[in-house]
Amino acid sequence: MDEVLSYRHANICSILVVICFCALAGQLSGSLHAAEPILAPLRIIDSIPQPDAGIINPARVPEDTSFAVLIESEYGIDLNDPDSIRFTIDDEENAVYGRNLSSPAVRVVEVDNANPQANLLWVTYDRSLDPNLAPRYAMDAYVYITLDVVDLYGNELASVPFEFKIESDAEQADAYDEIPEFVHYIVYDPMGIHDEAIQIVSGPLSGAKVIYAGDEPLSPAFGPANEIETLPTSRADAAGMPLNLMPHTVFNTPVKLFIPFPEGEDIRSLDIFYHNGVEWLAACDADGNLLSEGEGWMVPESRVNHVDHEPPLIEIQVVHFSAAQGGVVAASGETDGGTRKSGGSGGVVYFSCFIESAAAEGMPEGLVISLLSLFGLLGLLTKRGSLEAIKPGSSCVKI
Repeated sequence: MDEVLSYRHANICSILVVICFCALAGQLSGSLHAAEPILAPLRIIDSIPQPDAGIINPARVPEDTSFAVLIESEYGIDLNDPDSIRFTIDDEENAVYGRNLSSPAVRVVEVDNANPQANLLWVTYDRSLDPNLAPRYAMDAYVYITLDVVDLYGNELASVPFEFKIESDAEQADAYDEIPEFVHYIVYDPMGIHDEAIQIVSGPLSGAKVIYAGDEPLSPAFGPANEIETLPTSRADAAGMPLNLMPHTVFNTPVKLFIPFPEGEDIRSLDIFYHNGVEWLAACDADGNLLSEGEGWMVPESRVNHVDHEPPLIEIQVVHFSAAQGGVVAASGETDGGTRKSGGSGGVVYFSCFIESAAAEGMPEGLVISLLSLFGLLGLLTKRGSLEAIKPGSSCVKI
């Protein structure tokens, strides 16, 4: 009798699987035709300053700040067309004005120039280089900028808004009081590129230096150390102190940055983080591998460990300035909502739920749940008809 019941249970399960599979196939077929997920051909990856800087987030925005956006284009952008990238600017002081690629105050720095078209690039409006306006924004001014971009296939980003607030006189005075003591000097570069340098000569960051191209439109400087929040322990066990770098701009030629660490620190075990004005992000691991959060900031394969230098220095090349610091990684923010584990070399391994991954690919939630149900029923069949409880609340499937 028990064998008959088990046989009937197995048949019932088989029928249920067939019914679910047919319904699932129909839903899948419909969803593939109705909603095929396609990545946007044009995307804004990052901006300098960060959105709402000086308004919602407390980051100080200097009066001579540049405004820059990191644009990713699937099909490329025609940089010979001045109107392929356009800024419209309201600074509360002048009549609203526009600037495009023909302006001497607009620069393009390609991050990925492996393709003939521009696919990943910083586009910068330098107020200090605008021949028709005062070189600095007014103190306490709110600056409103909209961005328009069109790619080679006519895809558009239209009137993307940005807003930030310029520092006050008091904020600027406080910042000047906290700038570390540094010197400027000329260096010999056989390539004739990185021919000038600045170096901190006193205090806990003594030895930090930047080597750069002397023809940069805006020269590097060190910023106030007290403006940057401490690297949180949830990200890493910090080593040394945050190194704040100015100005807010993107460089035509990547600059060489040398970050100092306390004597005896094993810099070969340290990851590099940078602060984007809002939060700390992981730029490269201890082996020098560029992490996704560092793309657009750090040059790949540029890390050099100067172990025998006093103090020990980590050298990297960066495209734009932000605060930088080293640490032993605890977890990196390269994914949202996943479980994160750190590897011994500082690399990070991620585990993600199936339901989250499927949703990210554009699969409807009902379809994901149906798939999970089907997996559960198939599991029951593998038990030869024996019924096994499915734990409620489980959304992850181990594959």
